[in-house]
Amino acid sequence: MENTRPGQPKTALLDLLNLPATINVPTAGRIGWGLSRARSYELAAQDAFPCPVVKLGERFFVRSSDLLRSLGIDVELALVTAQDRSVAAARDSE
Repeated sequence: MENTRPGQPKTALLDLLNLPATINVPTAGRIGWGLSRARSYELAAQDAFPCPVVKLGERFFVRSSDLLRSLGIDVELALVTAQDRSVAAARDSE
């Protein structure tokens, strides 16, 4: 899935699938919805961020699986598809 907002970097589905288990709120806001750091924190503090947020002390985190679901990405299907593509690419390079 690519971010299609003008002026925003495009994020490929495989890049999203390679995210660590958790990411900070500004990163999730930027790559998921093109939000600024300030807006991401503002929404998280108001419990209005587009996906569940985990607060640890003064820091806010998002589970990558929650981010993907909030973007309408079927995590299990996307992982199977990515694995199939990797296997096909390895086979083609032989």
